[in-house]
Amino acid sequence: MPRVPNSELTATNAIFPVNGLPRRVLNFAGCNYLGLAHEPRVHAAAIRGMGRYGLTTTASRETTGNTDAHTGLERELAEFLGMDSAILTTEGYTANMALCEALGQSHKVALIDEKSHRSVGHAAEASGMRVMRYRHRDAAHAAELARTAAREVGADGVVILTDGVFTADGVIAPLRELVKALPGAGSVLVVDDCHGFCVLGQSGRGTCDHLGVRDPRIVITTTLGKGLGCYGGVIAGAKEVIDRVQQGARIYRGTTPCPPPLIEAAREAVRVLIERPQLSKKLLEQAAYLRKGLTRCGVKLNDAPTPILAFVLDSETQMDEVSAGLLQRGVFAPVIEYPGGPAQRYFRITLTAEHTREHLDQLIEGFATLLDAKTLVAA
Repeated sequence: MPRVPNSELTATNAIFPVNGLPRRVLNFAGCNYLGLAHEPRVHAAAIRGMGRYGLTTTASRETTGNTDAHTGLERELAEFLGMDSAILTTEGYTANMALCEALGQSHKVALIDEKSHRSVGHAAEASGMRVMRYRHRDAAHAAELARTAAREVGADGVVILTDGVFTADGVIAPLRELVKALPGAGSVLVVDDCHGFCVLGQSGRGTCDHLGVRDPRIVITTTLGKGLGCYGGVIAGAKEVIDRVQQGARIYRGTTPCPPPLIEAAREAVRVLIERPQLSKKLLEQAAYLRKGLTRCGVKLNDAPTPILAFVLDSETQMDEVSAGLLQRGVFAPVIEYPGGPAQRYFRITLTAEHTREHLDQLIEGFATLLDAKTLVAA
């Protein structure tokens, strides 16, 4: 699928070529869930950080490239997520790679939800762990595989890995049941929470907080580049696990860290999260409103509460026509190809806390018109 050039991007708007000419359109794509990529306080923090630290540390953190900004954000994220410790990586993909590299030294089998993000499977395979896939969101199947694996490698040699909120369609993993599926005290549940962090839970603390799941065997990986609107990745969990990443993950030890100005921006974004709990609350309220409106247009949606809406229409041709028709009306709602969705190609619409009810109504009315919905009951 060809990339669409975008000369300007905000939480709700983008500039795309339409009929060969640049046009500002209402944007329902991307992952800037709380609009923090354009928060003035976050921008100001990045500028202050650039003045203090420069653009980069120019070296890995374990040589001469550490800063108090990095250690400060690690401490603050661990506290925010309710974990013992945390360590930063260059981005979310690297967080999974570094964690699995460390776990692979002692854990031999990785059980992965079949629809988890590709970085999860890639990380486990690269670590040398034997990978087994369990059926999507099927904790009973995961438990069955865990028992089998435990008989082969020992109860403490098993890792279960899952998305917290699945990237493609926004559904939530059964974390409580997956914790119960862990076969031993030394086994680990890894939750890739790139689409739950900043979205679910109190002040956006994530999927574990949303579901009320706490267990010392849980390790969270996530990006700072989606809900937080910044850049970088983090691993948060028990101090023993984080220490193992710091000491034994070559992909962490051998890379230059995320630039300090972006780390300072992320620290400010976390402060905004804590001070404005209404941001994630508003986001979920807007998601519920949009789901209700699109359902009344005849669109079939899953029942997840998240701001990711993935669905198909009767045919790919119809989806392309509707997407093109929306763009002509000034609304960008993409049809994408991405693993884990409801079909090979599907609508994947996302929204942010910056979208207004008027924005949502414009999208709903566009679908209603293009799908020739006979009635559209006011929400």
